[in-house]
Amino acid sequence: MEREIELKILNIDLKELEKKLIEVGAKYLGEENQINIRINSTAHKIYKKEGYLRIRISDTNGKITKYLTFKENFSSLNVRDNIEHTITFDDEEELENILRLMGYDKFSRGEKFRKKYIYNDLKIDLDTWDEATYPYPYAEIEGPDEETIYKFIKLLEIPKEDISTLSIAELVKNLKK
Repeated sequence: MEREIELKILNIDLKELEKKLIEVGAKYLGEENQINIRINSTAHKIYKKEGYLRIRISDTNGKITKYLTFKENFSSLNVRDNIEHTITFDDEEELENILRLMGYDKFSRGEKFRKKYIYNDLKIDLDTWDEATYPYPYAEIEGPDEETIYKFIKLLEIPKEDISTLSIAELVKNLKK
């Protein structure tokens, strides 16, 4: 179980943001390719105010790790405040079979490329999804508390109108409006 306090930066050029990160002394941690599968059920729906269930398959330099996470939502006012309940597993097909047998019948798959940085106690992820999932790149900034995150945003000179606490599902839903 891990607490996650974060927000997204939208409407940005990731290369320009990467230059700023390097200028302020952020350390590059590497790259990762992900497959993310959001899971829900027609019969017993998981509502966004509660959180969401996800399978993530992460490929970091050829090392594959598979995670099942329930992301429990506590707040999305100025930052997204979640608790991530995560386990690792080996057999994706059998896990999906188990979930289907339990009544989970909605599986939404997307692929994402992520570059990772760290600055003091902040994690910065530069994310680009496949076109069909979400066509615009964004950054996620995760930190120990809201104040630390907003100080860093000020340091990077990010306009307030580009800050978002929406989940990827909410961003995708907004595209369809």
